[in-house]
Amino acid sequence: MSRDRSVILVVDDEERIRKLIGEQLEDEGYEVMLAANGDDAFEILQGTSRIDLIVTDVRMPGAMNGFDLIERALASRPDLRTIIMSGYTGESTQRTGLADRFLQKPFTLRSLETEVKNLLAA
Repeated sequence: MSRDRSVILVVDDEERIRKLIGEQLEDEGYEVMLAANGDDAFEILQGTSRIDLIVTDVRMPGAMNGFDLIERALASRPDLRTIIMSGYTGESTQRTGLADRFLQKPFTLRSLETEVKNLLAA
């Protein structure tokens, strides 16, 4: 793994979306790890020394939703950058302040790319 490439963990229970986002970010030169739910993502987080950004959906099967994942991740990694995505408008006011950015689904890959670049440059 190259030390100058940012590592992004993409978490979404919809395989098509997870892969699409992952491929787009890899095309932009990022190293990408994929997880299907918050529980798997937290395991990856605990076993990986370097993750720069989590991009996660809110609603997923398992014990942890996207907000729970970010809360637990930030408890041990306060410098971690985070993006929450959701198709449910009610959640946009709920706990979105936890994340650095909130993306309302559907969004364009270009808008995601812009958010990722801005966050990792900060």
